[in-house]
Amino acid sequence: MSFQPLFANAQVLNCNAQLDALKAQFGSIVASRILEAEAADFHWQARVRERYLGQYCDDVFGSGEELSRIAILSQLGGQWHAGVCLADGDGEVETLLWLRSFGDLEGAEGEYDRAH
Repeated sequence: MSFQPLFANAQVLNCNAQLDALKAQFGSIVASRILEAEAADFHWQARVRERYLGQYCDDVFGSGEELSRIAILSQLGGQWHAGVCLADGDGEVETLLWLRSFGDLEGAEGEYDRAH
């Protein structure tokens, strides 16, 4: 069973409003480039479900920081998305490992459920 935070709907609306504001201010092309560059943050804020997958053990840079692998299900820009992020101990996203987009919730939920 997946956990759905109570604040998810407000966050999704806020992220979509931010995306709409970017499109209005800069146009669709620039807004899509901003979304692409900041995808981890946008999808993390727009998540409606998350599931802990385990610790991330790769310490390539020797920082010693412990990161968690988190599967997310998000709704952003009129589409549903499933992916896996790395988050720190404070619950802040560090990076997006992978993301797939779907036109319907069922497809995204299936990919979210299969994430490991």
